Amino acid sequence: MRKSFFLVFLFMTLFVRTEAIRIVGSAPDYAGQRLEFFTVADPVSKTPVPFFEVTIDGRGNFTIEKQITQNTYCFADVGVYRGRMVLVPGKDVRITLPPLREKSFEESKNPYFNPVDIWLKVNEGNKKELTNLIARYDARFYQLTDTYFNQLYYRQMKNYLDTVRIRLEREFEKEEEPGYQTHRHLRMKSLEADLLRTGREKVAGSLQQLTPQEWTQPAFSDFLNRLFVNTLSTESKSAAGTRMKMWVARENLAELSKWTQDFTATEGSLSDLILLKMLHDAFYSGEFSSSAILRMVQSPWFSQNKEPRIREMAASVQKKLAFLQTGTPAPEICLPSSTGTIWCSGRNTKPFLYLLFADLEIPVCREQVRYLKTMAEKTGSKVEFLIVLSPSQKVNNTEFMSSNQIPGIMVTDTPNRKTGKEYKVRSYPSAFLLDGQHRVVLAPARTPLDGFEFQYTDLKK
Repeated sequence: MRKSFFLVFLFMTLFVRTEAIRIVGSAPDYAGQRLEFFTVADPVSKTPVPFFEVTIDGRGNFTIEKQITQNTYCFADVGVYRGRMVLVPGKDVRITLPPLREKSFEESKNPYFNPVDIWLKVNEGNKKELTNLIARYDARFYQLTDTYFNQLYYRQMKNYLDTVRIRLEREFEKEEEPGYQTHRHLRMKSLEADLLRTGREKVAGSLQQLTPQEWTQPAFSDFLNRLFVNTLSTESKSAAGTRMKMWVARENLAELSKWTQDFTATEGSLSDLILLKMLHDAFYSGEFSSSAILRMVQSPWFSQNKEPRIREMAASVQKKLAFLQTGTPAPEICLPSSTGTIWCSGRNTKPFLYLLFADLEIPVCREQVRYLKTMAEKTGSKVEFLIVLSPSQKVNNTEFMSSNQIPGIMVTDTPNRKTGKEYKVRSYPSAFLLDGQHRVVLAPARTPLDGFEFQYTDLKK
């Protein structure tokens, strides 16, 4: 037993290269703020995974050490921007943050606001740094594709694809960094696919030699989404689409896999990854059986796949698809209440718990919350109300709830709305209904003014 443990430890020591790197910066505009950086779980689910946090001191300085084993893409939302970078083992970095541009009131309340993607400047803009190299390449790539937009995208003239490729190769001919080479290859393959009228999906076959580590590159995720977004939905509407719907309904992964290989000219792990992407998108299309897709994602085809990264991706996708599905446990909410104590939703003793996420700075939310008093009279005593309010410097949440005699329990979310994000709340107000065992009954439920009491009455029938 001890010998086996020693061999495992020796293997990990020899082959897992873990290095601590220092991440430092100076950004006086951001003094006193805290930035949270995330990685992405995989290119299919794109689930953000907390990576590290930096707390910026009163003079705008910050420093942190982080252990990494491979090139790692990460990002942080800074005001209206999403700052991105690639960390490399053994290379300390000094980050230059963009000039602070906070979201306007309208932007902060807009559920469909997307931050502007930028590459952060690292190590004073050193041209050999991977992040800076990718940023320079992308800037030139998009400049050239804009210049030849009509020839490339409307007239689909392949000689202009060669023009873009040759000009970029000349300008970046001395760059040999492997991470950059993969990024460049993926960008050009995406452009090549854009120029094809038919069979563009088969360009994926030219990526067969990519390693699972290279799947983590954002350019690979872009490539997947560019070629295979909602593919099953689109192809199921073709002349041969009936069989595809039948395969999904019967959970026939063997036929779906065979079709994917033929359709994309891929095989093995890459083909399985693309199929997983297709099933993920089909789940959200509403055109296929969601339970059948979920069972396929959970099946040994993926969960016992010979490629570890496919197994990890399938687990991540399964977790995302199953989240807040009817009958599944909902995350417990523990937040400070109006009395100053922490209240946890697991303490509810009534048959139902109605969760309402609201932001009292938004007029419609105030009206929705006011209507809770009337709604409580109509739904009766079997429903507990938990109102999760966004923190506000403009509205006194406690005073509003008290003066309007709002029933239920009021708690306040964290400054970055962590609980709202955990429940994947996109817009305020949003509501959910849980049962007495904290399992999902309705996700989403109707909001008070949208007729929850009628939905609740139908539920009891």
